[in-house]
Amino acid sequence: MVQRAGRADRSRGKLPARSAGPKSCRVLLGVTGGIAAYKALELVRLFHKAGWDAQAVMTESARRFVGPESFRALTGHPVAFELFPKTRPEDTKRRAANVEHVDLATFADLVVVAPATANIIGKLASGIADDLLSTLLLAVPKETVQDGRVLFAPAMNTNMWQNPVVMANVRQLAAAGYRFISPGEGELACGTSGPGRMAEPQVIFERCRAALAARPSPIGSVPPLAGTRVVVTAGRTEEPLDAVRVFTNRSSGRMGIEIARAFIDAGAEVRLVAGELSVPLPPGVTVTQATTTEKMLRAVLAALPRTDVLVMCAAVADYRPARAATGKHHEPTITVQLERTPDILKEVSRRRHHAVVVGFSLDDSPARAQAKLEQKHLDLIVANPFTTPGSSTIKARLIRRAGKPRNLKPMSKPDFARLLVAEVAELLRRRTNK
Repeated sequence: MVQRAGRADRSRGKLPARSAGPKSCRVLLGVTGGIAAYKALELVRLFHKAGWDAQAVMTESARRFVGPESFRALTGHPVAFELFPKTRPEDTKRRAANVEHVDLATFADLVVVAPATANIIGKLASGIADDLLSTLLLAVPKETVQDGRVLFAPAMNTNMWQNPVVMANVRQLAAAGYRFISPGEGELACGTSGPGRMAEPQVIFERCRAALAARPSPIGSVPPLAGTRVVVTAGRTEEPLDAVRVFTNRSSGRMGIEIARAFIDAGAEVRLVAGELSVPLPPGVTVTQATTTEKMLRAVLAALPRTDVLVMCAAVADYRPARAATGKHHEPTITVQLERTPDILKEVSRRRHHAVVVGFSLDDSPARAQAKLEQKHLDLIVANPFTTPGSSTIKARLIRRAGKPRNLKPMSKPDFARLLVAEVAELLRRRTNK
């Protein structure tokens, strides 16, 4: 039998005081049954490197994939997994004064379930407590949940993840304050390919650190968007001229990255459809690479049916060579015939969907931005004049489908991103209340 965690502390009658900050905190790591359970060991290593005290709780299914002793060796604590552990006679009085699933739930600054199966998500959504982990999750203090310090990193088959029942459970829990770290796409253990891979440990760790060190917005409180599924396009597309040269735009991708980060901070599940970027990716975001306009179009349309908010911030190339050379051009002069690239927003407007759609217009003309808003059935358009690529500020004009345009003073891109999130939250609220 694996001994219960924290026995030495409870023998003195109380648990140590809870940590006050992210540099020294107590993490409760729930591990459920799935091939991704081995990745949780790397997550523990990251916790340890940050100086965090981690305690693992494993389900019976999880122990079929990874042995408890591996987690014990990395955490320095015995793994907890029994709802009714056996006790020695001398432990009887102690057990009466300490209920393990309450102790473990209340001692943590942060609760993480990685991997999180459809089973554990469904149990919590339905209020089922039939093992230690599910009972423990129900015993987590309300304040911990509402502060966004209970995180799930789902991992399951693509069809399971996209099942309407699982999606409904995720939305229900997200609305209550639980945070979800969207799974990545790729080949799964079952042989299929698609969304469902557990996010990488480094991504999960960064989301944990952000949850512990949630920073206030200088503009004001950002409306919570827990459970809202957001797609942001960012960066520049590149259209090949030949095997080594491309047609592209001058864009660093900074604005799109800041928007993605602001939605993550507001609790949304964010997918970034990214062209070429000159800035680092934010932690905690699922990324789909789309280097050409055609690839970006396919990625956006594939995600659209499961999207609540679409923000088209990418600098998409308007033209591409009608024919790209298979090798490298060596001629002294060449004549290139250009053709228009697909209009992603126009294609989106032709599809049936429920998403709030935000477009960008890099133009000094408010009239052209207004026309773009109407022709492509946008809910909001950001009209901003051309600035030097990589600039840290933006001077924008917000134009809604209904209401007067709003001219904004120059501000930093992170501040604008948080303001845009607030605008989108208001659009979602109005749509819900109709």
